[in-house]
Amino acid sequence: MRTLPCLLALSLFAPMPLAAWGWKGHEIVATLACRDLPAQLAPWFGGQEAVLREHVNDPDHWKLADPQENPRHFLNSEAYGGPGAVPREIRDAQARLGSAFVRDGEVPWVIQDRVQALVQAFQAGDRSRVVLGAAFLCHYVGDLNVPLHTTANYNGQQSGQTGVHRRWETGLVERLGSWDPEPRPAGLDPQVLEAPWAWLQESYALVGPLLQDDREAGPGPREAQWEEARTSAYWTEFNRRQGPVVRAQLELAGQRTAQMILLAWHLAGEPEPA
Repeated sequence: MRTLPCLLALSLFAPMPLAAWGWKGHEIVATLACRDLPAQLAPWFGGQEAVLREHVNDPDHWKLADPQENPRHFLNSEAYGGPGAVPREIRDAQARLGSAFVRDGEVPWVIQDRVQALVQAFQAGDRSRVVLGAAFLCHYVGDLNVPLHTTANYNGQQSGQTGVHRRWETGLVERLGSWDPEPRPAGLDPQVLEAPWAWLQESYALVGPLLQDDREAGPGPREAQWEEARTSAYWTEFNRRQGPVVRAQLELAGQRTAQMILLAWHLAGEPEPA
């Protein structure tokens, strides 16, 4: 694991996928994460759900001012020969890719960094800092649970499906309809800090079926990214096929964020707010 002062300076030329989940999806993840937190964290997060939702999208806004921010939101698994071959240690990943590392993403290590920052916030007893840190952590965990943030074909550009990223993570989220997922209470798992690599593999496994469902749901203009370019029949079919996947990934992202928050509090010594 690396620490925050050791964040790698990243290139201006890193590829730029679209924002994972869009604003609404990230807010849903934040809401689910709050609901999945155990009761012992109520002194820290009780009544703070709106603040968490308000700031969960901040990391996407940072991209506008910080060219180093964008690669923190994804990882191109193909650069390593597949998600199962991605090293756990950042120094090993840097050695594997050399100068190419700066363009292929770093979200698993960023999640670890954000957990460490949250540990420090808990230790400081600063409730405001804890809530903001949890919101930022929530964003990156959400990103890793978007399948198209684990592949170099992040927008379908390599398969003639340009715009699939937005169609999946915004178009389908807007079409969720009535949905009230059951809470998934977080339990303490000391090994969850190593879990992002398993999440990476799980998300990547969804890429192929996602792209196939987009192709088979109906044709659209090759370069059209916006949902208005697709027919209602396309959206009905794409939603039938991938809507359940979207809901499942949102739920997982919420639960996994809650698990990370609980671990950070535990590692900090389970403190009460100052």
